[in-house]
Amino acid sequence: MLPYSLEGSMLEGKLEVNQLFEYIDKNAQSMDAYQMEQEIYSRIRKIGLAAMKGYFAVKGTGDIGEVLELKDGIILKKESSLRPKGYFSVFGKFSVPRTCYRAKGHEGVMPLDAEANLPERIYSYLLQEWMDILSIRDSFSEASVTIKKLLCIEICPSRVEVVNGESANSYDKFYEKKQQPDAESEGKIRVVGFDGKGVPVIKSEAAKLKARAGKGEKRQKKKEAIVGVSYTTDPKQRTSVEVAENLIYPEKSEKKKKIEGKESPVIRAKNPRRMASLERSKEDVMKEIIKDAESRCPDAKGALVVVMDGALCLWSLLTSLLVGVNWVGILDIIHVVEYLWKVANAIHGEATKEGKEWVYQHLVSILEGQVERVIGELKQMLSKRDLKSSQKKALQDAITYFENHREWMRYDEYLSAGYPIGSGVVESTCGHTVKNRMEGTGRRWSIKGAESTLLLRSVYTSKDWETYWLSHQKHEQQRIYSDILPKLGQSDDYQAKKVA
Repeated sequence: MLPYSLEGSMLEGKLEVNQLFEYIDKNAQSMDAYQMEQEIYSRIRKIGLAAMKGYFAVKGTGDIGEVLELKDGIILKKESSLRPKGYFSVFGKFSVPRTCYRAKGHEGVMPLDAEANLPERIYSYLLQEWMDILSIRDSFSEASVTIKKLLCIEICPSRVEVVNGESANSYDKFYEKKQQPDAESEGKIRVVGFDGKGVPVIKSEAAKLKARAGKGEKRQKKKEAIVGVSYTTDPKQRTSVEVAENLIYPEKSEKKKKIEGKESPVIRAKNPRRMASLERSKEDVMKEIIKDAESRCPDAKGALVVVMDGALCLWSLLTSLLVGVNWVGILDIIHVVEYLWKVANAIHGEATKEGKEWVYQHLVSILEGQVERVIGELKQMLSKRDLKSSQKKALQDAITYFENHREWMRYDEYLSAGYPIGSGVVESTCGHTVKNRMEGTGRRWSIKGAESTLLLRSVYTSKDWETYWLSHQKHEQQRIYSDILPKLGQSDDYQAKKVA
């Protein structure tokens, strides 16, 4: 194979440009804009292909002399003929001519691969990135269809899936080195939250979850992904009445604010780091997210705030991990309201005015720190003899829930401190990081396949994609070419660098 020449590539590109405008001149009158735009795009891809050949013409073939000495003292000699490497770019597929250095008993080394940071696979990093962006938003099959429609190139779904799996390999190294957001963009309160979200798995994986179902028990078809989020926010003081009205009488609350000319104090998450994993343990994900939170705003003196739903297993594990840490646990207020509504609907009937007012009054009491009084009142109601079984159950469920979680229901203190009392950030993460991609008609996952997609979606929904992809390419260059980079005058100190 002969090397590319810049002059030849320029001539090829100019020929394509001339033919493009000749085509427009001849066919504009007979074609509508849609047809012409399709043809123009198709021809522009050919121009791009010529330009890429021009890049490799200027880059050269990787010829660094007659011999190449590796760091272990092995001498490789230059071969007389060039070795081609397939390169599948967004413009199409072509071959890259490379100088090869070889010695008996050793694999050939092509310096150009390291100099141009060519990926191991045929697909260019740009094409890989586009494959990943599409496949973490939609199915691998749909990603393949979209690529064919947009780029006019064929990539089967299985290849899209393989690339997706490999692109997640840089996840841990990226977050080890990633710098935290600027202090100016952060809030004064550090917050973390955790939850779980089921991921449908293939039959062979489901069989491992519960090999034998009990009588009348359905076989488990989902494995729970652990979801964590770390963010900061600014304190927003609210009164118990403001919060209760927003949750129970939102129309009345909005009308009142308009009359008084007030704006609702909204707690906004700043710079959220999201993480979802199916393979990693709850403890590992919690440690990672807590570490992220503790590394933010190193001068912050306030407590670490934890907002979660009522999963006692998560609260128990979290408590063991935060020994010696100044932290405040907060039970998600929405779950509290849900239990109040169950009681109100059971006692007063579904969606009645009396039930709504009952929920409002008891929510205000809880928000004012009177949890014990509310529990006592519920127990008094439970002692009545004329209750139906459904009413007793609703009351007992609420009593049990409030007693199990009252340690994290000091809402009067939380509102005074301006803390968030809702777990909306982690619950939304369960939605758009996990559910939106992992669930859907016919979607079933292997654990390994799900893990790579979840980690890439974690990066994407944390708004770290651009820096992650640059880091991934650098990491791959060091992984593949670390032996030869110093011989080419390039740094191999990736481990010492931090990602901005």
